[in-house]
Amino acid sequence: MNYYERLILKFDGASRNNPHGPAGCGWVLYEMDECGADSYNSIASGCEYLGFSVSNNQAEYAGLIDGLNYLVNNNISCDKLYVRGDAEIVIRQMEGEYNVNSYNIKPYYNDAQDALNQIDCTSFNFRHFSRDKNWEADQLANEAIQNNGY
Repeated sequence: MNYYERLILKFDGASRNNPHGPAGCGWVLYEMDECGADSYNSIASGCEYLGFSVSNNQAEYAGLIDGLNYLVNNNISCDKLYVRGDAEIVIRQMEGEYNVNSYNIKPYYNDAQDALNQIDCTSFNFRHFSRDKNWEADQLANEAIQNNGY
């Protein structure tokens, strides 16, 4: 098992012609440095092409789920996981501040919660932040779409 004291997971999704697609998602995992910032040396990153008929919110959740599943599948544990994204609705739903009412989003929310429950981590912190601070994950989400000819 790979152990880290503090990790930051940044995620993003993109859907062109929302909600009709094409869509993609991306995520980047960092180790937090002693000053509380990401170290700019990513541990891992990924992107996925999601196809058509995927909304932006579904794509955002897919980025979160893919990043969380990376932690699970690679047996990565930590004391604290800081999750950052520019989709306020996803962050607020994961915090329990907003209800998940959309039948199109509930399966994504449930998958994210399931992945979160499988991670060996003492505490989780979700925070919404601006798109300009999420440029790496945004770039990966758009690359997933572009790499599939769109």
